[in-house]
Amino acid sequence: MYAVLPSLVALARPVRLLLLGLLVGGLLAGPARGQQTGEIPRNDDAELMFEQGVTAFERGAYAKAAERFRLVKDYGLNRKTTAALVMEGKALLRLGRYQEAVDVVTTLLDRYPNTSYRSEAERVLEVARTRLKRQGRRVDTLRVGVALPMADAYVGYGQALFNGIRLAVDEHNGIRRRYVLPRQLSGLRDAADTLDAARFDVASTADVYGDSLAAAEGRTTVTTATDTVRVDSMQIVTEQRGRPEWVAKMYVRRLPARKPAAARSAVDSLMQIDGVDVVVGPLFSETARAAGAVAERARVPLVAPVATDESVSAGREYVFQANPTREARGRIMARFASESLLTESVSIIYEAGNDISERMAEGFRAGARDQGLGLPFELRLESPRQWSRLPEALEADTTITDSMFAATEAFYFPIAGSNASGKIQDALTGLNRLNTTARVLGNSNWHNLSVKKAASAFTATYTNDFNVQTGRSEVQTFIRRYRLLTGNTPDNLSVRGRRLAYTGYDIARFLFSTLSPGPTGPAPADLRTPSPYEGLGTRIHFGEGNVNQAMFFHRYRNNQLELLR
Repeated sequence: MYAVLPSLVALARPVRLLLLGLLVGGLLAGPARGQQTGEIPRNDDAELMFEQGVTAFERGAYAKAAERFRLVKDYGLNRKTTAALVMEGKALLRLGRYQEAVDVVTTLLDRYPNTSYRSEAERVLEVARTRLKRQGRRVDTLRVGVALPMADAYVGYGQALFNGIRLAVDEHNGIRRRYVLPRQLSGLRDAADTLDAARFDVASTADVYGDSLAAAEGRTTVTTATDTVRVDSMQIVTEQRGRPEWVAKMYVRRLPARKPAAARSAVDSLMQIDGVDVVVGPLFSETARAAGAVAERARVPLVAPVATDESVSAGREYVFQANPTREARGRIMARFASESLLTESVSIIYEAGNDISERMAEGFRAGARDQGLGLPFELRLESPRQWSRLPEALEADTTITDSMFAATEAFYFPIAGSNASGKIQDALTGLNRLNTTARVLGNSNWHNLSVKKAASAFTATYTNDFNVQTGRSEVQTFIRRYRLLTGNTPDNLSVRGRRLAYTGYDIARFLFSTLSPGPTGPAPADLRTPSPYEGLGTRIHFGEGNVNQAMFFHRYRNNQLELLR
């Protein structure tokens, strides 16, 4: 588990308790406790000035606080001298006066090297210097923070996404891996003009996670100047091939899968300590929502890769969701039905008590209103078993008339949850008994069904958020590079692991295509592109807000599955 340094968020802690001796990890948490008295004299005026500084600090009046703490020094050495120096440094940090904070704390450490506040002062000094470095840093590096679960049952998911991101970083930075025979490797070592800067380190992330070229499959590492790995009689060499205009660097935090507090601390640490420009992660909605709150306050863009709950980015400017939310999926299908399929009326049939199904139905309803799409009726199924008994369910609902049914050009079936494929087969069976020629509209659970003939009977058309066309040369290149990095291919991962490997790569490539380093950092508008980004497995488009609006569209026809768009 990574070590979390105290953050700016901790400033809200009660200052008075700290003065009573409850110093809880204090980098910026609040006033330092009273210093050891020994033979140091007490000065009532200095005590009063220090107390006024504490009061101002508690109120957030940091300029006044810094001034009061500075005045404590004017009374000569007293019981509050070193505490006032630490607190003056903290107040200056809050004011963004980092060089002054460095000067004050350096004075403390030089004059009073044995102070009991040394470790606290050193932490203040570290943050102040980091902030100074960020202010005057070179604008040739984009710092990408990554916060992913790398423990428990989700370690494989986090590792797959991380590997995808790392491949995108390597590609941007001009890094290439390839197989060579041992004799070829020897030749490379002798030819400096052939192998330019063979070793390239991306923020030591390989060492952190043990996911270096050798470690993924337990292979034997061969430590050489060219960073090679033995694979049977072949070896893998990592080369620097070309120099990018600017470099991408990764800064990584591992965290438990579903602990919001850990996600907040991880992202806060990435921003406050590493000064990242953008964050990718965490994976799940509850942790992405918590991390997003920190990113929003810090005004640093955060892209949640797979979270689908609307609350992750709702009302936030700097938080983006690369995976379309449940509601967005319904809206996107309604727009496609109206604009591309030229459908004028769609009835909705969904499953009660299934949150995903209900949210997609809600989104479709809202999208239909926006598009002027007619909604003859809605049928709310009270049980999953009713999918196969649609005629009976329709007959039992007295609000649905024959004319409503006749006016329906298409049915929207947002089927989700456990056994989704079984429900879809049941729905097609039930629909077949109704003798209707209406089209069926669906969601990503309709992808690659075994009952293609039954789906073709209704020209079933659906949205899909992930689609890899293995015949594309770019995909084949990614597969080869993934194997060189990990010893495995994405197809050998779990279904979700495979998706996350491609998703990590696509998100990182999208960021590199839209962002660039600069002294002020990226702005939300930088991610809102005029047209969708076409990745290997995903499409990304934030043109209309902070939720991805780009999806694939498929249909079943003539017993075959077709990609429409």
